[in-house]
Amino acid sequence: MKPAVSEEPVDLKNTGHKFSRIFVGLSWKISLLSSLILLLVVTAFSMINYNSLIDSIDQQRETQYQRYAREIESLIGRNSENLHGLVRIIPYLKGMKTSLQADDSQEILTTFERYWTLFQIQSDIEDIRFYNSSGSLLAQWGNFDANAYRDNLILEHVREVNAREQPATLMICVESCTQYIIEPLLINGIRTGAVVIGSSLVDVFLNFKRASGSDIGLFVGYAANDSHSILSDNAAFMGIPEWNVSITALTNSVKNLTILSRAAKSYPNLAKIEQGIQYEWNNRHYQIKLLPLHGIRIPDQGQLVIITEVTDTVQAIQNSIWRIVVIGLIGMVFSEIILFSMISRPLSRLKYIVSLLPLLAGRGFSNFRSALSSRWRKRRLSDEIDLLHDASLALSHKLEKLEEKVAYRTRMLVQQRDELSKEKDFIENLLDTAQVIVLTQDASGKIIMTNTYGEILTRYSEEELQGKHFMELLAPDGEQYNLDVYLLEIRQGNRDQLRHEAIVLCKDDSKRNVAWLHSRLTWQSKDDPSVILSVGLDITEYKRVEGHLAWLADHDPLTNLYNRRRFSEELEQILSWAERYQHPGALLFFDLDRFKFVNDTSGHQAGDAMLKMVADMLSRTVRTADIAARLGGDEFAVILPEITPEAAIEVAKKILARLNETQLSLNGRTHSISASIGIAVFPEHGNNVHDLLAAADLAMYQAKETGRGTWHLFSSNDQSRERVRTLVYWKEKIEYANAHDRYLLYLQPIQTLRDGITHHYEVLLRMQDEDGTIHSPGAFIRAAEHTGLIHKIDHLVLHKAIALAARINQAENRRIGLSINLSAHAFNDPELLPTISQALSVNQIDPGLLMFEITETAALDNLPGTRGLLYDLKQLGCGFVLDDFGVGFSSFYYLRELPVDAVKIDGSFIRNLASNPDDQILVSALCSVAKGFGKKITAEFVENKEVLSILDKLEVDFAQGYYIGMPTLAEKLFPDTND
Repeated sequence: MKPAVSEEPVDLKNTGHKFSRIFVGLSWKISLLSSLILLLVVTAFSMINYNSLIDSIDQQRETQYQRYAREIESLIGRNSENLHGLVRIIPYLKGMKTSLQADDSQEILTTFERYWTLFQIQSDIEDIRFYNSSGSLLAQWGNFDANAYRDNLILEHVREVNAREQPATLMICVESCTQYIIEPLLINGIRTGAVVIGSSLVDVFLNFKRASGSDIGLFVGYAANDSHSILSDNAAFMGIPEWNVSITALTNSVKNLTILSRAAKSYPNLAKIEQGIQYEWNNRHYQIKLLPLHGIRIPDQGQLVIITEVTDTVQAIQNSIWRIVVIGLIGMVFSEIILFSMISRPLSRLKYIVSLLPLLAGRGFSNFRSALSSRWRKRRLSDEIDLLHDASLALSHKLEKLEEKVAYRTRMLVQQRDELSKEKDFIENLLDTAQVIVLTQDASGKIIMTNTYGEILTRYSEEELQGKHFMELLAPDGEQYNLDVYLLEIRQGNRDQLRHEAIVLCKDDSKRNVAWLHSRLTWQSKDDPSVILSVGLDITEYKRVEGHLAWLADHDPLTNLYNRRRFSEELEQILSWAERYQHPGALLFFDLDRFKFVNDTSGHQAGDAMLKMVADMLSRTVRTADIAARLGGDEFAVILPEITPEAAIEVAKKILARLNETQLSLNGRTHSISASIGIAVFPEHGNNVHDLLAAADLAMYQAKETGRGTWHLFSSNDQSRERVRTLVYWKEKIEYANAHDRYLLYLQPIQTLRDGITHHYEVLLRMQDEDGTIHSPGAFIRAAEHTGLIHKIDHLVLHKAIALAARINQAENRRIGLSINLSAHAFNDPELLPTISQALSVNQIDPGLLMFEITETAALDNLPGTRGLLYDLKQLGCGFVLDDFGVGFSSFYYLRELPVDAVKIDGSFIRNLASNPDDQILVSALCSVAKGFGKKITAEFVENKEVLSILDKLEVDFAQGYYIGMPTLAEKLFPDTND
């Protein structure tokens, strides 16, 4: 086998080339290529490192310039604040107030002369001027020569300040840069003129130099200085003609002026300086950049120039780059030597493997493996050549098994054909059983096939559908006018999918709503010309439900009338229409008298029946153009467009008459129906929904006050108009208080008579007006109830009171409880219970420290709701007190029905208890009943010692009143130690 092996390389080399080539070994190619790559890498790394250093330095420098800008603005700002402070003390200098009020130039000169030196020396003031309210100069002190430009510019701003009564700040650069503050003078609230005070920016620049270490100067354009003749021959100004600027201030001026002048010759475009340049002078490198200076009042905007020496940074970058290049080149040389020595032997092994490969072409697999193994020895560390050796052996084995694998593949193809046949049968069964329409269309839009469900839904057989155009199945619909265009785009390949909804016309003339999804078929077959697969889902029932939900969004489901939302929209449209065409109209607003009594006595079923009867009566009574609605509960409203007040009254009378004729008989009870109707005319009584409903609501309450079952027309001649104004007045105050937390909590002590110690306080709400006036709840609670803001107040009080209780009990070494009053509307608030639960959880307070006080009136309005809410809050651990106990006939009934922990006897029985025997009898009876039910007893309005003594004898548990303690602001009674 050795002769055969040795001959193969010679044959490859001699027979593999048709013409002469220059042979270069692979090792040399790899070495040269790797050298080139390493050289590129070293170069790229050097460039990247250089750019990275430059970018890093640029970023640091940009950050430094931003810091410089902030530092300069801060220095100028502090200088401005100092000037403002000096201006404000001028009127308080001895004699200045009188002199300024006198508006006498000579008197001002005489008075202020003794202060000028102090301002000049201590505050470095360069210029100060006094002007009267008409803009005339009264007096002036300064270190500058007269200059018309400065004087005119100051006078212009003085007039602006006098006109606007607002201070102004400006900077003026003439022989030097000066910052001016112009501020109006107010003495005893009367404007007497303006004062101008100026300070040099020299200290600002020097402070910047000390803080940053960089030099700074100020550029001003020639145009500004030439136009006002402020440069002249003054040596303080240094010009740079190339940049068309003059330098009004410059630190280290001798050196820096030379640098700037030379830089201007190399960079005559000032825009380059704005971006920042690096300039070399005397083998030193300098960074020059312009920063804008806002507020300098000359035709050309002033700019600051910052000069920073960066020589050390530039040299450090150059040294770093050279080190990288030298190290890279040395590393490249050593790498090439090592690489060449490493690849020489592996390449010889590779050449031997290549020389044996022709044996595989002659199917000499055994000879190939023998020759390959004869000159190969196993190594501890394998490499790619070893992998090639193993792969060559594996390849020889695989080629021998090729016939077997071909046979195996043939068997696999047969098996896959069978599986595809099964999948086809499954898909056909799926199409017939799926509850969707599946059909295909050809290139002209004609139906080729459909599934069984499609036949069932459309009542057409597949034969009847075949050849029928798809659009013929759909009912004509304006929304589908371009559907055929979209389908054509799918057939032409310009669109992949299309979704739409359409009405399908069935064979039996029925109609079905179907949601379609059309998809383009990517495969094409001569036997099947289908190009579109259409899948339709029957959504007829969904559409029916959707329509019903849309109806429910606008209607009251009980009465089929409009609900409040839709009614408000209709009223707003009618008001706009009436305003445009000057057609008056009217709004009727009413609720049913004694409706709650019907619910309580005969149940909610009777109440619902009564509401339906009223709605049916309204539909039969009002005109077709009129709009009736149920606003909620037993409240109804009717919009009467294009009607006079007299005709609206007649409609109200007609409704009342129809209601009187209507009776509800249920479960052996007969209930008559009556209502109180409020009438408001638009636009006379309101041109928006809120005002008009408020007017009609007040008119309805006026009708109730005059007698139930009647009507009342809102009029500006009665007190209703004043009620609306009052309501709006308090509504605005309540909204302001809600937005700005203007509510205060006062605490009144509740003393335990057993030991004489106060363990409990009642929380009393107060509103603090914008002017500091304190309002009691009686002033604004009724307005809050009418405007629907009472729930917001309830929530604010609950959050503040519970947080207060948590803070008190964390600071005190004894348990302090709080009693919180709930409004009558709180029991109709679905958010009340979650609000209390959240506040208890957030503040981590024991619920047993909180008692909620409810009145008999609040309980009467909604007894089932009140009972339910009380039980829910009892589950949280809170307690309840029945307030105003004894004032109503049903007090004992509520004591039995409601889960209260204590009662508070109404103050009308307590105030005169010491002098009125009748009150003593009543209080004794109330105490006996309360104790019989196991309730604690609190007496309010305890105003003297005699009453307290009687209550102690009656075994009353707690006492509250002015004799016990006055209501006190919570923060005063329990100061917050964290503030």
